[in-house]
Parts: sequence; structure tokens; C-alpha cells
Amino acid sequence: MKQHTISTRISLNPLLILFFCMILAACSDKKDEQAAAESAAKVHKQKIQSSVDRLVQFPEKDLRANARKAVMEQRWVKPSGNSALEYYLALRQKLKTPDESVETAITDIVPYAVIGMDQAIAKFDDREALRLEGLIRLADPNAPALARVKTDLEKMKARQAEAEANAATDEEAQAAAEAKALADAAKAREEAAKKAREAATTGQPVVQAPVVQAPAPVVQAPPPEPVAQQPAAKAAVTPISTPQPPYPREALASGTKGEVVAEITINGAGDVTGVRIISASPRNVFDKTVQSTVRRWKFRGNGETTTIRRTFAFN
Repeated sequence: MKQHTISTRISLNPLLILFFCMILAACSDKKDEQAAAESAAKVHKQKIQSSVDRLVQFPEKDLRANARKAVMEQRWVKPSGNSALEYYLALRQKLKTPDESVETAITDIVPYAVIGMDQAIAKFDDREALRLEGLIRLADPNAPALARVKTDLEKMKARQAEAEANAATDEEAQAAAEAKALADAAKAREEAAKKAREAATTGQPVVQAPVVQAPAPVVQAPPPEPVAQQPAAKAAVTPISTPQPPYPREALASGTKGEVVAEITINGAGDVTGVRIISASPRNVFDKTVQSTVRRWKFRGNGETTTIRRTFAFN
């Protein structure tokens, strides 16, 4: 009986050891998965942080002062992180309650962002077009301009994602090459040290092996930007004063909503010389307020007559 008990214990010990090993392996895998998930979340959080998110950290008085200074210097949407629109968007996020002066400023500046986005799309400047699209979306997620250029923006986002994927692949290949070069250099040094020790033991002269130097990292030049095969476009007019048309009292009282698309003609000096209503829904409700307001708009002219089209939403 005693011999049978000892035999049973001996046969169970390997099973217990295997069981404990499986538990330890499972715990280790779980920790690795958790660490990977935390690392991915941290990278994602850093990636989505925008210039507006960084500006929100400044005190309110500093944001207001910088916003006013940017307006005076006509830094409407540039440079990134130091423009009037970004300061006012940061103020909106920081205050968390509606502020009439902030909302009015954002409404007045958004057309500059729309013009800049259109110009960037025409120049195939994906990075700038997507940056301005993000600012416009923060200002008004339902801005008509976003729907108008939705297809172009989707193509730009696809190109941007492909470029980033290619850059990541190139960086991985470069890192692998550098790691291999460093490993080869370390191996060569180890072999040289081994030969030196053997020579010292046998009393033979030491022959210095050539040291393998790790190659300098190769800087990958960015791919050339696609060149648009089209005639050179004339300089765009720049808005100076473009207030938005007021909501008609009768329409506001009755809760009427609508949209007006207008074609605006601007002379070489930047004055509006004509406003033609392309479409209006409903008709004869918002047309007059759009025409009377837009005729007072002022642009910095380019010396030539320019025609632009704008959509005004009343909702």
C-alpha cells in the first residue's frame, strides 16, 4: 500500500508542474496583452491631439489676447497653432458655455478657412486641406462646404493614409538594417577580442582585425508631390469683411429654415459688383437679406474680375 501511494505521488508530480507552468504562461500573456493595449491607447491619444486641444491649456485671458492680436495681424487660419480661428475654437472649448463674441468671431472667420481649404485642394496640398477641414468641422460639423468637397477630402485622406503606411514601412526597413549593422559590428568586435585573448595565451603577436563600422542612417527623401496638369490659376481674392446675413425676423418667428446659393462677382479692387441667386429654398424668404449683406462685403482684390459661389444656411 505504501509503495502504491509513493508511485501515485511520483506520477502526479509532472502533471502538477505542467499545470503550474500553464498558469504562469497564461498570466504572462495576459500582462503582455494589457501592456500592448495600454501602449496602443497612449499612441492613439497622442495622435488625435490637435492644435486646438493644446491651446485649451492656456488661461482664458491669454487666449483672448492672442485671438485679438491674430485678428489684427490678419492671421485668420495660419500658421497652424497660432491663428485666430484656433484661438477662438480653443476659447469655445474652454468656456463650455455659449459666448456671443466668440461665436460671432468663429462665424466670421470660417469663410477664410473654406477659401484656404479650396485653394489647398486645387494645389493637391493634402496636409493643409485636411488641417483646415478639421478646423471647419470643429467650428460647424454641418458646414455646407464640407459636403461640397466631401469626395475630394476622402481621396486626400486615402492618399495621406497610404503615404503614412509607406513611411512606416520604410522606417521599419531602415531600423532593421541599422540593427543588423550594429549586430555585425558587435560580432566583429567580439571575434577580435577572442582572437586577442587566444594570442595572449599562446604568446603569438596580436593581429588587429578591421573594425566594421555601422553605416550612417539613411534619410529617406519624401516622395515628390503630384503636379497638377492644369493652367496656372490666378491669385484668389482674400476676404477682408464678410459678415454673415442676418436671420429675417419673420422667418425666425415662424421657425422657417432654408438655404441660399449665391454667385458673387468681385472686381479687381475687391468690391462686390454683383450678387446672383442661383437657388433658394424657400424662394423669396432669405434672398433679400443675402443680397443686401453680400453687396457690402469687401475683399483684397487681385486686379481681375473674380466670380465665387457661396452657400448660406439658415437653420
